[in-house]
Amino acid sequence: MRARTVLYVLLFVVAAAAAVLSFAALRDLALVCGFAPWLAWLLPVVVDAGAAAGSLVWLGGWSAHSARRFARALALALLGLSVAANALGHGLAAFALAPAWWVVVVVSAIAPAVLGAVVHLAVLVGRADEAQLLPDTDLDLDDHGLSRLWEHAPAAESPQGERAAALIAEGVGRRRLSRELDISEYEARQLLARNRPADPDPDPARTHSLNGSGAPS
Repeated sequence: MRARTVLYVLLFVVAAAAAVLSFAALRDLALVCGFAPWLAWLLPVVVDAGAAAGSLVWLGGWSAHSARRFARALALALLGLSVAANALGHGLAAFALAPAWWVVVVVSAIAPAVLGAVVHLAVLVGRADEAQLLPDTDLDLDDHGLSRLWEHAPAAESPQGERAAALIAEGVGRRRLSRELDISEYEARQLLARNRPADPDPDPARTHSLNGSGAPS
């Protein structure tokens, strides 16, 4: 028999024995704190199921960091609560003591508190699943919640922009450009001014003449 198989068998034995003992101790504590006998067994179920849910998300590695962080806190808190409740229950039973009023209050608040925590955990896991459908650009956000990568993203070309570029390349005037793109002549003139290629370097002598510095002979 392989050592790993032996380890798993021993782990199962320890887990089963610990679960039974913890279940009995928490049930007895619930009875001492005034729970009805037919409801007292639900207290260990709530604690153990909540700890199991937290451990599953924490150690699973398939959810977002925020969900795993909350799951770790939930699992450790419920495990610590289980240890403390077991010790308290055995102490009260061993010395035949009645629980203080605040113990009854705390034990009675366990179920709704665990319910709220598990619901919150489920919401965090659901948000993580939705976030996986979005691009990774939302992982680096500025103070306004906008992606920092937008500054370096190339501008998207719209179909109208591509049509305008093709018409301008053909050398159309502003009136046809306005008619083809269904825009005003002013907007067409602005498009032409922005997208027309610059004229090649003019002849120095011609530039000199046009600037009024001299006249051709």
